[in-house]
Amino acid sequence: MSYSSTAARLLIVCLITVVGLAGSSVADSGAVTPPRQGAEERYAAAEAALAGGDSEGALHIFTAIVDDFPRSRYPSFSWRAAANVRAGQIELELDRVEAGAARFVAVIDGEPPSEWTARARFGLATTLLWSREWRAASRLLQAVVDASASDGPEADLIAGRAAEARLTLLHRVWLRAAAGEQPWQRAGRLPVDVAFDRPIGIAAGFDSVLVTDEGDDLAIFIDALGTTASFRVADPRRPWWGPSGDGFVAARSVVSAPVRVESFQFVYPDGSRQRPLEDIRAGVSTPDGGWFLLDNRFKRVMRFGPDGGLVRILDTGADGEPVDLARGPRGRVFVIEKRRRGVVVFDADGVLLGGFAIDGWRRPYAVAVDAIGHVYVLDRDLKRVDVFDPDGGILWTLGPVLPSGVELRDPRDLAVDDTGRILIADRGLRAVVVIE
Repeated sequence: MSYSSTAARLLIVCLITVVGLAGSSVADSGAVTPPRQGAEERYAAAEAALAGGDSEGALHIFTAIVDDFPRSRYPSFSWRAAANVRAGQIELELDRVEAGAARFVAVIDGEPPSEWTARARFGLATTLLWSREWRAASRLLQAVVDASASDGPEADLIAGRAAEARLTLLHRVWLRAAAGEQPWQRAGRLPVDVAFDRPIGIAAGFDSVLVTDEGDDLAIFIDALGTTASFRVADPRRPWWGPSGDGFVAARSVVSAPVRVESFQFVYPDGSRQRPLEDIRAGVSTPDGGWFLLDNRFKRVMRFGPDGGLVRILDTGADGEPVDLARGPRGRVFVIEKRRRGVVVFDADGVLLGGFAIDGWRRPYAVAVDAIGHVYVLDRDLKRVDVFDPDGGILWTLGPVLPSGVELRDPRDLAVDDTGRILIADRGLRAVVVIE
């Protein structure tokens, strides 16, 4: 299972908004000096509403900041650009792509150059990628990378790194494919400073990987240099990354946040009774603080709100048996359904959209989604990864023998990082296999 941002790693940009504001000139020179404190308080209120699960409320406040401080009166006002970018990011999470794109364009074309311009370019590039306008998206991403390497007003190191990773992903799945080359050309074991026993779960974050090992009851965090930090988690299942960069692990009756030394419990209404979830196998977190959790005992995927209350039970069929899930662009949720041997797709609220499958699957067992929307399905019995376009059309197949001659033995989970590398937790090999 891989959590991606899911609005295609726009979450990375969301996470640095406050940092960016701290470094911006907020009360800039102009015909009228805007009331900085009022805008700052409203911006904080919008962020609080979003953290509390009220996306629409946050969007309303961000929009009011934009409307109440028009450029005609306040020509240089960084809070307006910040609010418009954050509103655009929320629009994308709510699957309002055109509205989000319009906000990004307004910042790019109508605001003084700043780090928010870079973030708006990144957001607009994301919408273009979802429309498969590869060239236009590439130009915007390259502009972000170039600006990050300069000392100009649009320089933004973190946005630049995110754009660079997205360009690498594009090169892999678009340029190589267009040239008739395989997107993934070599495979090997992930170099780390620990020995795995029985790795069964993996999630890829920004410059880091989270692995669960059932043999040692560990959650293992691995940074870009291969340095590890291990945390004890009883009976760990599949891991995922949250929007704030927190790592979470499904651990039977709880969701564990090992670094924070916290755990969360959830209940399921069974008739007139409230029954605790006792076999949580996988999950994803949402930007508003909510959760989608897969419980093996009840054979259900459930959506919980930020307060832990049940919002919806996803429709995987009367006799459905979900085994994994992942969150992709636009907040869509992809669920592997065991009995039908297929992938079921839901919107950000958990409403059924459709699904897809291919003949010959034996045991589809894990699913991941990249920042563009490609879907990766691991068949545990076939020891194979099938890659699909966002519409469910098959594109490529990898395994059981991978490039460089590496052969999968007992693959249990997969993830896809920002650059399109595929990572597989292989229990039989006692290793994480990287395909790049």
